[in-house]
Amino acid sequence: MLYKYIVSKLMENKLKNISVISSNKILKSEKFNDFYFNSINPTNECKYVYIDANNLIEKIEQTSNLVIGELGFGIGLNFLMTVKSLKKNLINNKHLHYISFEGYPLEHKQLKEIYSNFSELNVISNVLLNRLPLKMSGVHDIYFPEYNTTLTLVYDDFSSIEKFSFLADVWYLDGFAPKKNLSAWTEDILRNIYKKTKFEGTFSTFTSATIVRKELIKVGFDVSKKIGFSHKREMLIGIKRKNIKKINLSFHNFNIEPVAIIGGGVTGASLAFSLKKRNIECFIVEKGHELGNGASGNLVAFQIPKLTLDDSIYGIFSLRSYLYSRNLAINLDSVPISNGVIIFPNRDRENKKFEELLNLKWPYELFCNYQSVEFQNFKNLHLFPNSGIVATKNFLKNLSKSVKFINNFEVKKIDHFKNKKIIYNTVGDSISAKTVIWANGYEVKNELLKKICIPTSGQVTYIKKDINFLNQKLNYSYGNFFSQEFSDLHQIGSTFSKDLNKNEDYNNKLNIINIPLFLKEKFKSQLKVVNSRFSIRSSTANRLPYFGSLKEENEFFIGGMGSWGFTYAPFLSELLVKHIMHEPKIIETKLLEKLILDNRI
Repeated sequence: MLYKYIVSKLMENKLKNISVISSNKILKSEKFNDFYFNSINPTNECKYVYIDANNLIEKIEQTSNLVIGELGFGIGLNFLMTVKSLKKNLINNKHLHYISFEGYPLEHKQLKEIYSNFSELNVISNVLLNRLPLKMSGVHDIYFPEYNTTLTLVYDDFSSIEKFSFLADVWYLDGFAPKKNLSAWTEDILRNIYKKTKFEGTFSTFTSATIVRKELIKVGFDVSKKIGFSHKREMLIGIKRKNIKKINLSFHNFNIEPVAIIGGGVTGASLAFSLKKRNIECFIVEKGHELGNGASGNLVAFQIPKLTLDDSIYGIFSLRSYLYSRNLAINLDSVPISNGVIIFPNRDRENKKFEELLNLKWPYELFCNYQSVEFQNFKNLHLFPNSGIVATKNFLKNLSKSVKFINNFEVKKIDHFKNKKIIYNTVGDSISAKTVIWANGYEVKNELLKKICIPTSGQVTYIKKDINFLNQKLNYSYGNFFSQEFSDLHQIGSTFSKDLNKNEDYNNKLNIINIPLFLKEKFKSQLKVVNSRFSIRSSTANRLPYFGSLKEENEFFIGGMGSWGFTYAPFLSELLVKHIMHEPKIIETKLLEKLILDNRI
């Protein structure tokens, strides 16, 4: 039977390769017939046009979280020079959030060659190269702890700015020249930049073109000319003055410390990581004796995106979460060496879906067709090369490193006072906090959350390692998962049931039965069950997790991860902390609205 997918808008990778002409003095785009830089000293030009023209040193001294927006990431020179110029401030409890829009990103090898001409940026450019995202449409968040900097790369047209809700202190307008690419300087784009600029926020740009100056004035900026760099006669600078309400989004103006995180699973540990990197005091409260006492305590967890053909909310969220969480797990040394995950579609509908996904131009590193002599009898096999397992205990430990952990403390009630909360356990012991975040899965106490949460059970089965699997480092997905060998075991499952009662033998048999015959036949030794693990998870009707605030001040919640906690929780926890601290959330507005629980009730 053939299935036809009808989609309103494809979720595809729209990025194309772009050719450049380079030397140590110029770098030119063949597509736009214009220069990325065209001067003897491009680093000094960058400093003059963007860093000094916007008084960045002065600005960062007046705030703890400087937000810079940019049109045109290009070779990343403005970003590198900005971080270098602000480095002394950034290592002194200042934070930089650099948000850059780029429709034609360069390849890793192109950037590596270009950076070889900038010896003064050798250290920081190598750091950037090591963390560059896959070349694919969408939003990519990169954290640089050594510079206390977050780089958000939006690989999309400049018009995509309107999808996001944030305010910048500064804008770098660095697209190609108007006469070469006028579509980057339209009234709509510049009006969106004005809307996303703070009161008294500034911009600068290399161009002094009359058409650009008039459009910037038209949308609301106070614009003036400034002497250009070197041989360039003039450039433009400007300021936003017409907003009647001054908004200060500096995160240290929000007094939320200390924060009590209730729940010691991957969500609680992820919250601890996001708070800790902002130097916000927090501690984890767990009713069990260790981290991962509940559904996060399996030996390994899988991190893999659920790709969709259309740009559905679920597809966007799954991919965005995966990219963030997988990179975080890798950076925290919690990912065993792996050759990826092989997908065996087990229905005609899935076969058709994957065939069409291959036409959407995703990077090979994300998803590709897979062919092997070993599986020559199978058609339509697919490989997710960068996906795979995460070592859960190691990940939880690294996420919550240096964060206080209070175990064997089952929360019974919270008393709320003006400047603090008293948290009591079942035997009357108490601890105090200024802010509480509930991250305890299906065991939520709030009656409203109980109506949203759908508890489901699952059991994984552990079988002894087999010599025929040792060198492959491959994971398999066939409706369930079969992990590569880790700690002398393979993890299989999980089962899925709304029956919350444990039935170990039955679930083990079910997991073994579900192993495809071709995998069973690979075993040289007898397939032997060594152990199993049963847990209860919290899901939602639409498969999307949620976050939000309760009626009490400084009380928040997050949950509904289902069986995808290690993919969803790190990203959603970061999003919740940004929400609490009123930091820019570079996420599609339509997705954000679906994740905030108030909009789903």
